[in-house]
Amino acid sequence: MPLTQSLLQTKWTNLPMSQDLAGLQEVLLVPWGQNEVKGAKRAAGLFDAQGQFLPSGDCLRWANAPVTVEPEIDPSAPLTRLEGRYLYGGMLYGHFGHFLCESTARLWALARDQGFDGVVWLPKVRLGHAAKLVKPYHSFFAALGFERIGLFAPQTNTVIESLVIPEQGFGIGDLSSGRPEYRDFMRKHLGANLAAEGAEKLYISRARLPGKRGSVLLEHLIEARLEAEGYTVFHPQDHSLAQQIAQYKAARQIVALDGSALHLAAMVMHPACKVAIINRGPSQNIDDYLRQFEAFTGAVPTRIDAVKSYWFYEGRRVVKRETHALLDFPALGRALAAAGFRSATAWRAPTAAQIAAEVALREARAEMRLTRYEVSDQAEEAEADLGADR
Repeated sequence: MPLTQSLLQTKWTNLPMSQDLAGLQEVLLVPWGQNEVKGAKRAAGLFDAQGQFLPSGDCLRWANAPVTVEPEIDPSAPLTRLEGRYLYGGMLYGHFGHFLCESTARLWALARDQGFDGVVWLPKVRLGHAAKLVKPYHSFFAALGFERIGLFAPQTNTVIESLVIPEQGFGIGDLSSGRPEYRDFMRKHLGANLAAEGAEKLYISRARLPGKRGSVLLEHLIEARLEAEGYTVFHPQDHSLAQQIAQYKAARQIVALDGSALHLAAMVMHPACKVAIINRGPSQNIDDYLRQFEAFTGAVPTRIDAVKSYWFYEGRRVVKRETHALLDFPALGRALAAAGFRSATAWRAPTAAQIAAEVALREARAEMRLTRYEVSDQAEEAEADLGADR
């Protein structure tokens, strides 16, 4: 069911954040605790000058579900020092989607105080050279207009002379609508120094991403059919961040499978742009993007659910966001036409041979067999072949 403007009435979405940016002195950042934590959680965090753990440094992924827990400190671990005044950024992720949603969630404070020497995060992964973690994100800060600010993700316990710890303003799941200050900061600053440039009708493709990222079978058919209707197929990973922002600012119609590229598009796209998001699997991650677009732009994207079946690696527990899904192409075509994204010509379903060949190709690439799972056992609706497809 489509999300509605009622989302904008939720406490999280409308609750202003504390503007107290006084900061704390002599804060200890512990990137790796001695205690082992199960699952996706990490023993890492901040301590004040008296050695008290600071829950304000917890890194949220979902509301009330921090991925960090209080770390046990190794007294023999090396200790470094960072002089100056810094903004705490939370956890620094290498995955672009998690970076946008979680690693940028406190950056709204940059617009409230210009006196920062840099941003400092907890590192997501261990690397011998800490600078490698932050290097990919200098272009992001340039797009924000803060290209001169220092970026740090220390790998060792580090005492920070002065640290400001803003509230977290964004996340995934029920945090994907963002908080007022964060939404305002991103909409005003990200890409403000970049001119719109690119196609007005855009299909954002996942076809060239690694198979583990999860996607749909036969995406090239979607690409070809939308290209025939005047769309430009866009592969974000093949373009610089500045080019991506410029393209999203230029677009007036965007069609896409749900995926991380949409987090960026929602932050910078033109208010008049219409968006259709195609659910790409059984995970329902699409809900996050619908929440974000509504909260950031005030418009509800067209949601399209057309998954018929999906495949996952034989003998393994299904990770829903990493499946290979088969879409109901006729239903997808109808939904896009009904929402005004294409003409009303019919889209033909792929043949059994096309599907089998695509599955075999993915099995060969992964060197593993795939098992099919059905979303629905209902009979397929017969479709008239109007000869409009390829």
